[in-house]
Amino acid sequence: MAGAKRPLRILGLADLHDRIDMLSRMKGFLADFIVFCGDLHNGGSKESARPVALSLAGLGSPVLIVPGNMDHKDVVPDLWGQARLKMLHRSSCRRAGLGFLGMGGIVARDSRRLGDPARYYHQDGEVYETLAAVYPKIIDTEFKIIIVHQPPRGVQDTLYNGESSGSVSLRRFVEEYQPDLLLCGHIHESQGMGLIGKTRIVNVGELRRGCGAVIDIDDRIEVKFIQV
Repeated sequence: MAGAKRPLRILGLADLHDRIDMLSRMKGFLADFIVFCGDLHNGGSKESARPVALSLAGLGSPVLIVPGNMDHKDVVPDLWGQARLKMLHRSSCRRAGLGFLGMGGIVARDSRRLGDPARYYHQDGEVYETLAAVYPKIIDTEFKIIIVHQPPRGVQDTLYNGESSGSVSLRRFVEEYQPDLLLCGHIHESQGMGLIGKTRIVNVGELRRGCGAVIDIDDRIEVKFIQV
């Protein structure tokens, strides 16, 4: 923030898929917040997921997290609450002068998936509607940060086969509201940074393979990708 002695630091992570051993490599990494962009788990039971959630919480920094498509509804809300991970799904929070909006899950291309009670699936239009409805709660913050699992269409969302797989309505939201930063994951092969207008889009990469991102915020935002 302006006038601060040092930048506020966010450690951006995603897509661990229950590889708890990778979290040990993050111990001792100093950050004001950890932002986890979904798929902490890999679709297992609460018992198998519990050590992973507690290990993430044990890194020592406050954690803001959204669910991915592999973080199941019958597991994560209670478990993450018990581990004191702050779940941001269709909701907002303020931390250290920053405003965060969160929307987990992914767009279900097959409409039959919308009926799966365990999965965070939604229709594409819900992303825009949800974020636009919650945005007024952070409108007066200096920096506005969106935390999602799935990238916006056309930026850091390219699959190995060249197909663009992001959310169309998320892109619409970014184009219209121009938040300062959007952090995402999900497309493991598309770690990197792009722009939609003035908004920085950062796919933090697959922690299962040791990838992550460091975001320093002062008068401006600086992004560095890491490999652990």
